Amino acid sequence: MSNGFVHSVMVPRIYKTTANIVRRVREDGASLKTLIYEKNHPNISGIYGLSMNTLRMLHHLDQLFDKTHILTEQPRLDPWLARVLITELLWGKKCLKGHSKPVLTVLAYEKKLQEELKNLNYIETLISHKEKVQKPRYVRVNTLLLSVEEAISSFQKERWQLLPRSTTYSSYLQSLSQLSEPYFIQDLHIPEVLAFPPLTSFHEHAGYHNGELILQDKASCLSAHLLNPVSGSIVLDMCAAPGMKTTHIAAKLQNYGEVYAVEIDAKRFETLFRQIKTTHSSCVKPLNQDVLTLDPKQYSHVEYILVDPTCSGSGIVDRPEQSNINKPVSKRLQNLQSFQVYLLRYALFNFPNARRIIYSTCSLHPEENEEVIDEVLADIGNAYSLVPVKQLLKKNWTNFSSKRYNCGDKCLYSKPDIDFCNGFFVAVFERNFDVALPECKRKGGQKTFRRRYQKT
Repeated sequence: MSNGFVHSVMVPRIYKTTANIVRRVREDGASLKTLIYEKNHPNISGIYGLSMNTLRMLHHLDQLFDKTHILTEQPRLDPWLARVLITELLWGKKCLKGHSKPVLTVLAYEKKLQEELKNLNYIETLISHKEKVQKPRYVRVNTLLLSVEEAISSFQKERWQLLPRSTTYSSYLQSLSQLSEPYFIQDLHIPEVLAFPPLTSFHEHAGYHNGELILQDKASCLSAHLLNPVSGSIVLDMCAAPGMKTTHIAAKLQNYGEVYAVEIDAKRFETLFRQIKTTHSSCVKPLNQDVLTLDPKQYSHVEYILVDPTCSGSGIVDRPEQSNINKPVSKRLQNLQSFQVYLLRYALFNFPNARRIIYSTCSLHPEENEEVIDEVLADIGNAYSLVPVKQLLKKNWTNFSSKRYNCGDKCLYSKPDIDFCNGFFVAVFERNFDVALPECKRKGGQKTFRRRYQKT
């Protein structure tokens, strides 16, 4: 007998019956109880329980189909039977009866299903319990106006007490978890970032009003920190408002060089402009236009690019609940992903002198993160390398992208319940100037794409 699937083995009756019932409930609007009792099955309670569980988990099941590609890779597997089998395996008895082909097919995907479910559960739990996540109040010192040492000294005069700076990430996280008044601590990775106890208010502080102190979450500071432009460089920030990352880049440059800060929305551009003025970021050149209309030839001298596009915001802890943002449906995520891929590809292919490009989002959804990186990696060949962020942070980090994707664990995640900052994703691309840029493969017309994106 072969080790493959045995076609003659029948699917257990309870699975086939339940699959047919669930299908008719969803597609025909039939009554669940009527369908169950008319079948005259000896295990009515078992069918009812499995049917209810399957119907309850339909949203998760559709997401798992998308993530694991089980239906596209196994086209002969009936979708409704697959839903029933996966429900039983993941949320029911945790095992499947028999050795029929559909059962063995689903069991072959068990590990992948469990991994994807774990990620989905983490994201949904975080979104549902954001208010329970206590993160420190982070303050970025605007080093254009004030040195870190001066800022620390000023806080100490206000009777804040500085904790010893941590040398390992584990000890730093331990300090953050116990942070309370009157103590504060300097960030392990970004020296210009200081952490204070949760809910500490600085909105009345003079330093906040005069631009010396920026109330910016540590996760948001990772983009400029990892971009790390050399003083005197030319930088392009493709989606610049509200300007926190833009002005952080200016501080990294110490106002030597240029930062082209592009923002299409008029109101957000006003916010960006105010932020630039308040922080005295004189090297920033704000541009109120669509970044996709920039003539790359006029900006061919750009050396560093930040791509921080519109995203679902699923990682932001202190954002007020908005159902269309915090619980994005698959269609909205797909539209966001299309824009994100388009913008990142535009950055990679159109600026031949770019040394380093950062892609970042405040999302925890792989659709906006690993899947975006994987799609772009397939196009750029060896012209760019994806830099392992772990190396850039000297191994002082714990959460990375999933090895299930082609990008592997080279990208960074910050997770609110672990890293005590907003959920965030960062990927770092570095140019290999020995390899010519391949021709840009645009998928879909620019006008069609922009029209589709604006509807999200």
